[in-house]
Order: sequence, then C-alpha cells, then structure tokens
Amino acid sequence: MHPDDERALKLTRAFREYNLDQIAPMLGVQALGRPLAQVHSNLKHVFEQGSKDEIDLLNPPAHFHDWLTGPLTTPTRGPGPLKPNTITSRVTTLRVLYDALITEGLLTTNPMTGYPSPGIEHASDPLPEREDIQRLLDSAKTADPVLFAALTLIYEHAFQVRELLGLKWPAYDPTTGELLRARTVTKLSEATQRALEPLLKAAGGPMYAPEQAGPLIPWSAEELRLQLWKACKVAEIAHIPLNVLRRASLRDHPARMAASGFSNDQAYRRALRLAGKVVEKHRKDEPYR
Repeated sequence: MHPDDERALKLTRAFREYNLDQIAPMLGVQALGRPLAQVHSNLKHVFEQGSKDEIDLLNPPAHFHDWLTGPLTTPTRGPGPLKPNTITSRVTTLRVLYDALITEGLLTTNPMTGYPSPGIEHASDPLPEREDIQRLLDSAKTADPVLFAALTLIYEHAFQVRELLGLKWPAYDPTTGELLRARTVTKLSEATQRALEPLLKAAGGPMYAPEQAGPLIPWSAEELRLQLWKACKVAEIAHIPLNVLRRASLRDHPARMAASGFSNDQAYRRALRLAGKVVEKHRKDEPYR
C-alpha cells in the first residue's frame, strides 16, 4: 500500500472511531495552527457527542449545522453558558480541521462552510430594556404559543437553549409548577406556568403528556432563532439573541439561584457579573460585590 493511501486509511478509521487523540497528532500543529491540547479541548464535545449520536464527522449529514449547536455550546465544566469567544474558538478549530482534511485529500469541500460564528462579546455590551423585552414577549404570544413559552422560560428562568430544547413533559409537574432541569428543581413563575398551558394541552393534557414523553419545546435551535428574529421584526425592536435574553433574565430576575438553574452560589455570581447587574438589594443573606 502506498504511504499516502495508508495515511488516508488511518485517518478515515480514526474518524469512524471518533478518535480525536489520534486525528489531531496525525494532522499536526502546523496544519491545525494551534497546540494539540487546545484542539482536543475545543473539539472533544463534538467527537464525544458525534459518537453518541452516530454522526459521520468525515461525511456529515444534511442536518450537521443544526446538530453542531449542541456540542459546540456544551460547557467544559460547571454550569452557565459559554462565552461567544469560546464558541468562536471551537467553530474555528473545527473549520481548520476540515481544511486540513481537504489538504490531505480526504475531502473536497469544508462541511463548516456557511456555519455562523458568534460575535465577540464584551461585558459592557448593553442589555435590552425591559420595555423592549416585553414588546418581544407580546409579539411572540401573538405569533406562536411555542415561541412564547420558549422565550418566557428563558427570560423568567435563564434557560440555556440546549437545556431548554432537551426538556420533556415528564420533568414538569403542572400541579406544583415544578420543573426538573439539568442541575436543580425549579419552581416556575406563574407567568411561565401560564405560558406552558397551551403546550401542555396540545401534548395531551396533564394526564397524558407525561406518558408521551415529548419535548416541551418541539423545535430545533435553528427554528427557535428564526422565529425569534421574526418576532423582533414584528415588535419593531432590535434583534435580541437568545443568549442576551438569558443575560437579561439574570439582570431582571436574580432573586434565587434555583429558579435560574444554578446549583452553587459561585457559578451564580459569575453569571450575574456577566449580566452586568449589581444585585445587592436582591441578596439579603450575603451582598454581592
């Protein structure tokens, strides 16, 4: 076997086995343009989730970009959303990896072509006014009950998109208003419970929805973002990205950690700093500094 053919076979086999530890050294630092430890850190969630979901990372399926939203935004450790800069680093690393495979002759086009990179986030970036958020929620309520419920969950309880779209009806108890989320049990606000009522009814009501075990929000992340963008246009306000709406939640509803899905005070404080809001008056036990 020709050495080039043998190398191509090894790389292909490594992709079939989701063996990032073999792929990164084979491509090398020069081709990837960054330390191998960084490559591993940036892409490990993509390869781990790809293995679980049986996604062909060498010849990705048509829904690859939608699927990527999950592993590219998975926190490395601890609760809380990733910074856009971290997501951008992951996207760039994956794009460079595919470019290296084109150079190797394994691919002819880059599967990351057209995948959006998040903008650079600054802690000083202004958050939307409460009035604009209310206009958005009013627009969403008129447009679609699914959109209204999703945005209400994010704004009232600081849900991350991946966590939100993973919620199933058995995790919700409409008699108590409690919702089992990734790290805590959250008592939903009355506004959130009301927003879920049409969806619960459509899913079969409190008797049958848990048995069906369907998703609370039966949309993809791409569909949610698209409908949000449309609702902002109808409301005649600047576009409010989902991560910004979550930060606004931490600013406007910082009364208790569990309602926002945080399991420890340190993580909650970090998120509040990101939201850029001093909340001393809301935390009587230990003022935030």
